[in-house]
Amino acid sequence: MLLHYGAKTIPEGGYYSMPRLFADGLLLIGDSAGFLNSQRLKGIHMAIKSGMMAAETIFEALKKDDFSAGVLKGMQDRFESSWAKNELYKVRNFHAGFDGGLFAGMMNAGLQMITGGRGFIDGKETKPDHAHMMPLKEYVARHGDENTRRTLKFDNNYLFDKLTDVYHSATKHEEDQPSHLVIADFDICNNQCAEEYGNPCQYFCPAQVYEMVDDEDCPGKKKLQLTPSNCVHCKTCDIADPYQIINWVTPEGGGGPNYTNC
Repeated sequence: MLLHYGAKTIPEGGYYSMPRLFADGLLLIGDSAGFLNSQRLKGIHMAIKSGMMAAETIFEALKKDDFSAGVLKGMQDRFESSWAKNELYKVRNFHAGFDGGLFAGMMNAGLQMITGGRGFIDGKETKPDHAHMMPLKEYVARHGDENTRRTLKFDNNYLFDKLTDVYHSATKHEEDQPSHLVIADFDICNNQCAEEYGNPCQYFCPAQVYEMVDDEDCPGKKKLQLTPSNCVHCKTCDIADPYQIINWVTPEGGGGPNYTNC
């Protein structure tokens, strides 16, 4: 029985992908700063710790009445001397180690446990998620054209269709508000992406926000149609779009999924 539904991307890049934690009038905490143990897929304790460090830093700034980067740098200093840094550093190469595939990643993960998190290579470069998107022609060459047209049968008992999932997320947006999913160039979506990547947004979106529908103005062609009111705010589209032309912005009225009993 499906009781609740939700989806969310997580910052699993690790220690080497973390941004600077401070700027003038700004501190980063939690997921926005990459506080996630990617090996254990746990981050709540990290979020709490980052919030505590931020509170201490802000208290100092209040006493000095100075919220410049020079004072807020205390957040970075606290992190560098904390158990949070030690925990993240020990798993710094876990996610990057799987870049070469499952078996290489498993060997690297095992080696990390006896090398203090180093593994085969320390500080291995990681690419943004969208850079791993495989062009359609390359996929067909590897796996065959028939594997581009797979269909799933939803019995709504074991496998649930996306609209049923969205219903159970209790997501809510004002229907007449401007779309909070801003696409810079629909021409890329309707033409270039359709040819090069097969419009992956319609597949990686867990809430059926993106659909390719028949274009009434151009018979025989399809165009991208958005249903922003379905959005569960996972931000996958913003991250995984191969052209990086989808921008998720905060919707009006604080809309979104209503997660209960969490």
